[in-house]
Amino acid sequence: MEERKVYLIGFMGAGKSTVAPILSDKLGLEWVDTDELIEEKEGLSISEIFEYYGEDRFRELERETIEEVSRSGPKVVAVGGGAPMDEKNWKRMKSTGEVVYLKVGPDEVLGRVESDGNRPLLSGLNREERKEKINKLLKIRHPRYSKADHVVACNGTGAADLADEISRKLTGENETG
Repeated sequence: MEERKVYLIGFMGAGKSTVAPILSDKLGLEWVDTDELIEEKEGLSISEIFEYYGEDRFRELERETIEEVSRSGPKVVAVGGGAPMDEKNWKRMKSTGEVVYLKVGPDEVLGRVESDGNRPLLSGLNREERKEKINKLLKIRHPRYSKADHVVACNGTGAADLADEISRKLTGENETG
């Protein structure tokens, strides 16, 4: 996995940003979060970018960021939930690294993001509307997410255990038992 990257994909609240630093320690790689890189570059939060410039502009910045990261050295990359839906992002991630889907159910997502005001796609929605939106987006995104190189179920699993499981999958350790 010398020059490869490990892209962590999954729905909002799946734990990509939490698992990335733990996994990077295990693999001896640096890690980045594409949302954080975009915020640093733009000097605005993701919510502000959505608010001021709209989702299309955010997706454009996300595409540029994933392209830049894909050309840099090996690392663990936490990717925004919607990024894999973009064909260019998907092809770039698949061709420059291993894609790991942190799979999480709708109820778990709702519980994890309930009090998080920094979720532009859920802003201004009440609990029922959030649940509906999460279910709808998961249905749309799951088929793409499921094409990842590795799928790891996250419901109720701690970040350190997830990092262990991902590390084993990447190194092929648990293939024989």
